[in-house]
Amino acid sequence: MASPSQRFNSTLGDNRQVNFRKKLLIINLALRDRDVECLKFLCQDYITPRKLEKCSKALDIFEYLLQQELLSAEDPFFLAELLYTIQQEVLLQHIGYTKEQVQSWLHARRRVSHFRNLLYELSEGITSEDLKSMIFLLRGSLPNVQMTSRSFLTYLEKQAKIGEDNVTLLENLCQYIVPKLMEKLDKYKREAALPLCKKAVFLAPQEKQ
Repeated sequence: MASPSQRFNSTLGDNRQVNFRKKLLIINLALRDRDVECLKFLCQDYITPRKLEKCSKALDIFEYLLQQELLSAEDPFFLAELLYTIQQEVLLQHIGYTKEQVQSWLHARRRVSHFRNLLYELSEGITSEDLKSMIFLLRGSLPNVQMTSRSFLTYLEKQAKIGEDNVTLLENLCQYIVPKLMEKLDKYKREAALPLCKKAVFLAPQEKQ
């Protein structure tokens, strides 16, 4: 006859939810601090800023997504989308996906908005020197704090200087400083049915009084 501890271990092994959490633990251990910051950026539409500030590791983010039923053992696609977006495709195997499967299902099942994805792609393409130039141009309307490309874009969004239907400032900045990123902006505008930008005219926002 099996001992109580053996029966308990057997129950754990058969428990789908526990097994899924084990997989999340494995994924968490494989993600670096930079990956966690990327996940936090991509989840802004689903997790409040206050909660995101408390997330020091991927497990914290996973827990919030589980609580909101955005992530489950039965449907882990949101996590698959996130891992695919931050180019951690090798970890997809832990939740039963391949890169090709995510690519084929992304159009119909995506949770990260096109705008959030655009901002993420732009943040990845903005170098530290590019960021310095952008901050220099907008210095009068930015707080005097150190910024990363992601925090810079997040600030512009929170201040309503950019939005899903308003990417003019992003166009001006990219055309003036990082022209190669215009392809991503044009792609987004085609998908969002917004007018394409025809020429580079930098228009800085009004300075703080």
